[in-house]
Amino acid sequence: MPGGEVYLLTMNKKLFDEGLRLEKAGELEDAAVAYQRVVDADPASQEAVSRLVVVYRKLKEYKKELRVIDAALGAVEQRDKVAQETWIKAHPGAARLGKQVLRTLGGERMTAYGTDPMVEKLLKRKTVLEKKVGGKKVGEPPVVRKKVGGKPQVAREKGVEVRQVAADKKKEADKRREAKDREREARKEAKAREREEKALAKAEEAQAKRAAAEARKAVAEAKAAQARAQQEAAAHPSLFVVSLRYLVPLAKIDAMMEKHVAFLDKHFAAGDFLVSGRKVPRTGGIIIARGKDRAAVERIMKQDPFRKGKLASVDIVEFVASKMGKKLKGWL
Repeated sequence: MPGGEVYLLTMNKKLFDEGLRLEKAGELEDAAVAYQRVVDADPASQEAVSRLVVVYRKLKEYKKELRVIDAALGAVEQRDKVAQETWIKAHPGAARLGKQVLRTLGGERMTAYGTDPMVEKLLKRKTVLEKKVGGKKVGEPPVVRKKVGGKPQVAREKGVEVRQVAADKKKEADKRREAKDREREARKEAKAREREEKALAKAEEAQAKRAAAEARKAVAEAKAAQARAQQEAAAHPSLFVVSLRYLVPLAKIDAMMEKHVAFLDKHFAAGDFLVSGRKVPRTGGIIIARGKDRAAVERIMKQDPFRKGKLASVDIVEFVASKMGKKLKGWL
């Protein structure tokens, strides 16, 4: 439901409730004003029309009561007309047949009057009112009956009509003013929503920029840390002391020595080993190795024939060469 209709329904409900309160308090004229504003906005409002005709009846404002009835009947008739036209468009064949039946019965016009209890009640009351006010229709100029001396007998009635016209104009002005107020409020709300959306979009954009900056900073810090680690490794290379301890008699060690030496030669040539030799006393051997990390050295030592043949155990100690002789710098 559009916002304007919701606002109108809310205002009508408040006015109707105010009318009920005033009517119960005995303030009939003020109650009539409240009900009349509801009826002006919606002439077919059954509750408001029913209460308004009762209040005007109590106030003996029969012409005003008759106007309300005429307006309500007109609204119902217009509603029925729209519904009838909609039905005819949807069922053209049935509509033609219905018109033929009506012509046969002597009429060509269909109406919903008599089918609605409120309409029947209003029609009966209208007949009574028209007799009460002399059969005139509301809005017709009063018949001037002169007294002796030429003064109009219905001057008071003219004054009432003038006041009624002024009141009607005021009501129309109030309705236009309320409509403008609603439009103004709607524009304000739309602008406020637009400002909120822009502020939210701006905040989201700023947050995205901050997140991107933080991500770039994290990447830069990671690269810097990696570079520092590489520099540290270059300045202080890691070396490994590999200690072999024989597990079998030397005769078995000597039988496998040729293959062990071939293993050493291979890794000396690759630059993995720097120094090697036997322990004193001869209980094993020592290898000074270098490698990318401890895991790399462990993989190399698993290929040693002594280790593979379970002739010796292997113990690896990693250390950082923080100081060395000048002759060893180029060698390492």
